[in-house]
Amino acid sequence: MVATDLLVESVLNGLLLGGIYAVAALGLSLVFGIMDIVNLAHGHMLMVGAYVAIVLFTALGLTPIVGMVVAFAVLFVLGMALQRVVLERVVGEGMEQPIIVLFGLALILESLGRIVVGSDAQATEIGIPGDAISIAGATLSFPRVVTFVLSIALILGTWAFLKYTTTGLAIRATAQNSSAAQYMGVDTDNIYVLTLGIGTGLAGAAGALLSMLFPITPYVGWSYLLKAFAVVVLGGVGSVAGTLVGGLILGVSENVGVLYLGGGFRDIISFGIFVLVLLVRPHGLFGSSGGGE
Repeated sequence: MVATDLLVESVLNGLLLGGIYAVAALGLSLVFGIMDIVNLAHGHMLMVGAYVAIVLFTALGLTPIVGMVVAFAVLFVLGMALQRVVLERVVGEGMEQPIIVLFGLALILESLGRIVVGSDAQATEIGIPGDAISIAGATLSFPRVVTFVLSIALILGTWAFLKYTTTGLAIRATAQNSSAAQYMGVDTDNIYVLTLGIGTGLAGAAGALLSMLFPITPYVGWSYLLKAFAVVVLGGVGSVAGTLVGGLILGVSENVGVLYLGGGFRDIISFGIFVLVLLVRPHGLFGSSGGGE
């Protein structure tokens, strides 16, 4: 029998972890909801972002919070270049073409990671002094609280950008009807470039945040891709609010499941939620077939 205070602590830590899952999934959801592309390299882009933070921390002593900003910028540029140089040339040639390209990119990033940094697990420390925080008898580590606050800031920033800026309005118009958006003067090609940049940038930022909590290896990409898929399916494609709720549910489910079943069941729980939601509610809790918010 698990003690109540341990269960409460597990739930709270799951909520904090779920914030990062939501950031990772938000990028995947935006790209799929607006561009109709399944970015199979999303998890590996998250891995690249994590290593950007790790390298900055180990080489220059920079906190991974700074690393998160740099990781977002690096992956933002990588995403825009990927769309402009590669994906623009294969989109429209069939559904399988972008999938094959992105699957190949995932394998390349994994191989490069193994060659450049090796297979040993690496992590960062937050580098900011702070004591553990007690809530309702549960003790929460300071890095987890910081990563949750940063995650919520990233999600709110993305939501505000999409909701209140002219570019965000153009992105939402493109998601709803790209042809109509073109008639209204929206340059959809540039919108797609920007969207993939934002999506991959969020993956990089999520990777930097995860590097403060978990060891990172070049092989973590597939695992985090699965978690991002589970959150997107749970919350609904293109829904910012749904992605946040989905991330929190997944984080809590994993933590509580690990408490009762053991750490080896973490990815099994993610996959189980992914399949269950597909069977019961394929559009997710907040999703619709109409695109983003």
